[in-house]
Amino acid sequence: MKNKVKVLMGALLALLTLGACQSFSSKKDEVWVADVRSAMTKDTPFSMKEDVVGIEYIPLETTDSCLISNVTYLVMDDDFIFIQNGKTDQIFKFTRQGKFVCQIGRMGNGPGEYAPWTIENISLDVNKKEVFLNSRRMPAFVYSYEGEFLRTDTTTEEAVGNRYVLNDGSSALAGAPITPIWQSPWLVALKDKDNQMMAVKAPFPASVPADACYMQDIQFVPFQNSALAYTLCNDTVFRVTETGIFPACIYDKKNGADYNEKIANINEMAKDNTNTLSTIELFTFFETSRYFYFRTIVLSKPEKCFFQRLDKNTGEFLSRPVKQDFMEMSFGFSDGNVMGMENDLDGGVPFCPSYIYKDRIRVQVINAVTLEKLKDKGYLKDKPAALQLGVDDNPMVIVYTFKN
Repeated sequence: MKNKVKVLMGALLALLTLGACQSFSSKKDEVWVADVRSAMTKDTPFSMKEDVVGIEYIPLETTDSCLISNVTYLVMDDDFIFIQNGKTDQIFKFTRQGKFVCQIGRMGNGPGEYAPWTIENISLDVNKKEVFLNSRRMPAFVYSYEGEFLRTDTTTEEAVGNRYVLNDGSSALAGAPITPIWQSPWLVALKDKDNQMMAVKAPFPASVPADACYMQDIQFVPFQNSALAYTLCNDTVFRVTETGIFPACIYDKKNGADYNEKIANINEMAKDNTNTLSTIELFTFFETSRYFYFRTIVLSKPEKCFFQRLDKNTGEFLSRPVKQDFMEMSFGFSDGNVMGMENDLDGGVPFCPSYIYKDRIRVQVINAVTLEKLKDKGYLKDKPAALQLGVDDNPMVIVYTFKN
């Protein structure tokens, strides 16, 4: 997928310094460009051992007060885990050891209550100990860590899908695609601590009329004191920091000359002619101190998935196909999804963390049903003793610690 970007972005310059161009890559205007299709033609395996230094298994307490059907969102700090339950839309708070503490907010029409199925995700201000329940079309609901309703947050008049509070109190904001009529006019924005807009990035192709522009599947991935943002209508992954918005890398899908224009145009989308059986889509990605990781989908029959890694120091780009077993047993983005690579560190579940926690840590969630599917397929024969779930237990949180 992409092979790095040498960008001049102040505090991140040392982190992102790259070496010479490697295979599948080319340098263009000081941004590393990855040739995704070329990478997929070669199986170049890599190992978890090269980046992961530790794994922790946290079973979430199961009581009548916190029954979790499936996890739709998770966020953590040093002391607590906050979970969004998919079936009921409840937000549960657990200790870092997995003990249930309380529910944050509730559905209803009263003060501090939110309408059903309006909460998109959760974000934290760890310095102020505040929890943001972010909605697409309404101000965020803000609670204390104890679950007390504090206020609604009107950070911006545009639709906000997610936020990440930076060290200086400013916020990286992800746009929210809702309808062509009601959506944020930008992919990502930066507002200072006084709620003043500092920068925005709207990556629509110039050929798409303003009244037809529409962003799909916005991805927003915090890392250190920054956040990455990506949408289908542009091949650039952007990084927002305290000082502005910059390219982070180029995801060169080579989907055809008119793909970006069609996928950003609501009128073309209605014709259902944007995707073909060779279309490549960036499914998910995340960043560690050493690497970018990508999960890539090819819309073939059956669909193919690739797990890929970009070395941020050398520019080396490696790609390996995801096993068809993992594809067939996966469902959704969270505790039912194991579209990753085999765990060669401790024999646990396939490696595909989805959630952010601190600079060197990523989080994955697994449920009992998916564990049984893996065992039935012959995996997890040497799984760690801690990886045990009963059929009625809440999902388990898996915490990966990465190298510096």
